[in-house]
Amino acid sequence: MNKIIASVGRNGTNHSADVVLVQKLLNAQKIPGEITPLKEDGIIGNKTILRIEHFQKDILNMTHPDGHIDPGGKTFKKLVSGAVRLGEKPASAFDFSDNGIDLLKAIEKLSTAPYDDQTGKDITAWVEGATIGYGHLISSAEWPKYKDGITREQAISLFNEDLSPYVNTVKTKVTASILQNEFDAMVVLAFNIGQRAFAHSSVLKMVNNPNLKTTYKNMEDAWKAWNKSQGIINNGLINRRQAEWDIYNKGIYKQW
Repeated sequence: MNKIIASVGRNGTNHSADVVLVQKLLNAQKIPGEITPLKEDGIIGNKTILRIEHFQKDILNMTHPDGHIDPGGKTFKKLVSGAVRLGEKPASAFDFSDNGIDLLKAIEKLSTAPYDDQTGKDITAWVEGATIGYGHLISSAEWPKYKDGITREQAISLFNEDLSPYVNTVKTKVTASILQNEFDAMVVLAFNIGQRAFAHSSVLKMVNNPNLKTTYKNMEDAWKAWNKSQGIINNGLINRRQAEWDIYNKGIYKQW
């Protein structure tokens, strides 16, 4: 729990558990010029006090940093609210995880024969929504290539080709630091709604700026608003959006 029971730092009470928590929180900050983590040993020393002062001066803009932290005080509240989450990195540093790949394949389901994604029925002539492999939409120009079906190996190769642009879209369009599960969830979403739709979505805007005001109450509502197919609310998409949100919000990779 992110609470201290007594003061920490210069002239503080400095209970060991409180000092450890403060050291952890200081290590989880983006403080200009500070790249070496503090030793999280529960011992208050000059390095920890100086780091507190550096945080107060550069992050809190205190004119006279005192190196002292009180429970519930301004410095401690900012330490908690500004802590970088464990594993958080720029989106450009991530690749789509194996968990994400496995779940996306399970969601899309393998079909070695072409089918209509609106009805789920096999087709022998091209229609809008013609699909094959792991959710690959067949254009009318591609129909002669895929009309007789493909092998599982070809489907995997096609899936990897299809996936790459969506991964790159999330890498380049997300400017906020995120977690692996959040990256994966956005790739799964983008794969379904399309690169352009994702790039212009309220979801992306709210990821990049959590304080942004949109027509949606919160990001969950913005995410789950993508629940229509050809203008009609679709139960399959409702379930899919919930599964994606569980990845993003809870790190749960589970098909419905």
